Amino acid sequence: MPKQKQKQSLRAQKKVAKRKDTVRMPFQRTWCDSNLTDCLARLKAPETENEYLAVGVDFEEAGEKWRAGDAEKSARFFHRALYNYAAGLNRFPQSLDLAYNRYALRISRDNADLLFNTGQVLSSLAELISEPRDRSDDTGAADPLYLLQEALECFQRCASLQEHQVMQQEKDVNQSAQEAMELDEQAAATITSGAVFAPRPTDAEPSDGGTWVSIKEPVTPNSLLDTLLAQIEALTSVCGILSSEGVGDLDWIEQYHDDLLSSNVLHSGVLTHRHLEFVLSRARLKCALADARFSIAKLNIDRYEQELAEALEPLKLVPNEPQALCDMADAEIVFNASIERFADRILRNASDVNIIRWKHLTKAVDHLTAASKLWTAKNLPRIHLRRGDCEMLRRRLGAAPWNYDLASKSAPTLLKNAEIYYRGAGKLAKGEDAADEEEEALTKGAVAAALAGDPSRFREKVGSDMQKVQDILKDAVEEGVILSDDIQMLGV
Repeated sequence: MPKQKQKQSLRAQKKVAKRKDTVRMPFQRTWCDSNLTDCLARLKAPETENEYLAVGVDFEEAGEKWRAGDAEKSARFFHRALYNYAAGLNRFPQSLDLAYNRYALRISRDNADLLFNTGQVLSSLAELISEPRDRSDDTGAADPLYLLQEALECFQRCASLQEHQVMQQEKDVNQSAQEAMELDEQAAATITSGAVFAPRPTDAEPSDGGTWVSIKEPVTPNSLLDTLLAQIEALTSVCGILSSEGVGDLDWIEQYHDDLLSSNVLHSGVLTHRHLEFVLSRARLKCALADARFSIAKLNIDRYEQELAEALEPLKLVPNEPQALCDMADAEIVFNASIERFADRILRNASDVNIIRWKHLTKAVDHLTAASKLWTAKNLPRIHLRRGDCEMLRRRLGAAPWNYDLASKSAPTLLKNAEIYYRGAGKLAKGEDAADEEEEALTKGAVAAALAGDPSRFREKVGSDMQKVQDILKDAVEEGVILSDDIQMLGV
């Protein structure tokens, strides 16, 4: 049971990073996705150390209550308790009570499925609170980097337990085979002697009143791969956070990365039918790691470009796969953004850097165009939106302080292309009842048309819903899709 008053610490408090579904059905976050916002809202409510402690105890007790009757609900309460203690420790790092309860809860859950689910919940919460938003009222909210480190610990422990269980399963199979051979030998000897052979009764056989048994599903290669992919996804998110901050320690991440890609599960037959899934995840991680290395000045632009090309090479070998094409486009867009952000430390001629950025953005457009033509492509509105964004990013290179001549001369064509892509995205989104994508496409399309000389649609759009337009334009400016000068010219 959790300790609410007795102060004990069973391990040294880990240094908190300065900054940054259901019972195990891998990657099916059925309850998690639909309740994350509600869960986070509840967990932000505590203000004092004792309040965090009380909320955690309540969650644990609820988890114990539902353990036998509803495993899904029980797991959900234990997840909330773990997150609550983590959030409390982030705000009150010297609290022995919170540290003890968190530690006791974690070590008492020596269950691979629960660890896997807990890691997924922590990863999802980290993703949720990493989204750009107003953090003025977030005092005490957990750091996403801290949550991801906790998630990785859960996944590591889960993987260790699974590997141990696989070894035990193999041992049990061998033992069963040996016992079967012995029974066959006994039966053969009995027939020869003419005696009557009766199998020895076992505990597994039901008595007159019947016997309840607990059936535990075996760990399969698929289970091991699920855990490996979850670790890759979490590590990719860690790299993204460190890239956004431009500071951090990558040594442990690089070591973790090397260990993951040398895992024994990669040599099992499971990759024969899940090869694409692994290739996509590995490429995303390698791209994110290269971007993080560049962001903290461990790579120069030439080396970054080389590592990016090496990371994307396996995706080029996947024929007619829209997700691979979209991932390549995203990596090229991130490359462009990082080069612009850290341009002051790139020891290259500004004209050369412009050429490099133009080349990578052009690759992104080509990848997205190819993806949009495949009938297997999902979320076509978003793909066309990204095509429009890339054209606007290429146009951006013609403005100050970059002043790339080719981009400046191509501006009318780029604006026209962007307007066409946004218009197509809007039509597709309307047909799919994707309201957010439709609103974004209509607004950006109106902006592109206005910048090209036809402000009528933009004026109409502003008149219909000024607040939505301002929100979309704010995000577009932050992403570099629209220039601050454009906003001033439009009078928004």
